[in-house]
Amino acid sequence: MDFKNGFNIKPEKILRTGKVVFTNGTDKVLPNQIACEAYGYTYNAATGSCDAYKYSSVFNKKFGNILNNISGGKTETGTVNTILNGQQNTTKGDNFNNIINGEKQELSQGINNSVILGGSYAEAKNQGSIVVGGGGFNEALGLSQVTFVQQSNKTLNNTETALLTQYLPLTYIQKVANSVIGFEANVIGINYGGEGEIGQYIYLQLKGAVVFTNGLASTYTQTSTTIAAGGLTATATMKDVTATSFGVNVTGVTEIRIQWTASIKLWQNKLTTTF
Repeated sequence: MDFKNGFNIKPEKILRTGKVVFTNGTDKVLPNQIACEAYGYTYNAATGSCDAYKYSSVFNKKFGNILNNISGGKTETGTVNTILNGQQNTTKGDNFNNIINGEKQELSQGINNSVILGGSYAEAKNQGSIVVGGGGFNEALGLSQVTFVQQSNKTLNNTETALLTQYLPLTYIQKVANSVIGFEANVIGINYGGEGEIGQYIYLQLKGAVVFTNGLASTYTQTSTTIAAGGLTATATMKDVTATSFGVNVTGVTEIRIQWTASIKLWQNKLTTTF
C-alpha cells in the first residue's frame, strides 16, 4: 500500500486479532485516530489501537483447535499449532505456535509463540516467553516459576522509551498480584544512524526485585551496571509501563538512533493470600 497524501505512515499488516500495524517505511509505529481513519480503519480510543475488524472468538471457533497435539491436556477455542505433552495442561484460547510440557500448566488467553519447558503449575502470561514451573506448592498456578522474556525497541533521541515484548505494539510484561519478582535484564543498545558512528554500543545489566500488591501497586529495588561501553552513554531501568504492566525503559542520546534489545529473566514467588 502506498502512503496517502499528507501522511508519512501507512498500514503494514493486520494482526490475527484485527489490529492494524503501521510503518513509516522503516519502523513499526502507532497511528493516531486521524491516520487510522484516513486509511479506512476504526480507531479504538479505549485501547489506542487501530482496528481492521472486531475480533470474534465465535467466528474463530469455526477454525480453532486445529493442527494440535493435545494428548497432554486440553485446548480452548482458537488454539492452533500447539503441542501439549504431559497431563492436565491447558491453553485458554486464541493461542498459536506453543508447546506445554509437564503437569497442570496453563497458557493464558492470547499468548503465542511460547514454551512451558517443564515442571508443574506454571502460568505463561507473556508473548514469546519460556517458562519453567516450580511446583506451585501444589496449590495454585504461578506461585513458583521462572520466566524468560525478550523486549526490544528503538530510540531517536533522549526521550525515555519503554521496550516492547517481542516488539509487538503496546505489549509489555504483565504484572502479577501478591508477588515478589526478582529480575535480571541484559540490555544492549547499538547506534544504527544519526550522529556518532554506526556500531557504537552500550551493554547495561539491571538486577533487582519488584513487589506487586493485590492492587498491582509496585515497589522496585534495583541496581544498574555498565558491563561494557563502546562509545555510547545511555541508561536503562525496570519500571511500570501501565497500571497492569512493566518492563525495561531506556533513555537514549539526542540525535542518535539506537536499536535496543533486552533479555530478561524473572524469578516469581506469589502468595495465595493478599497484601
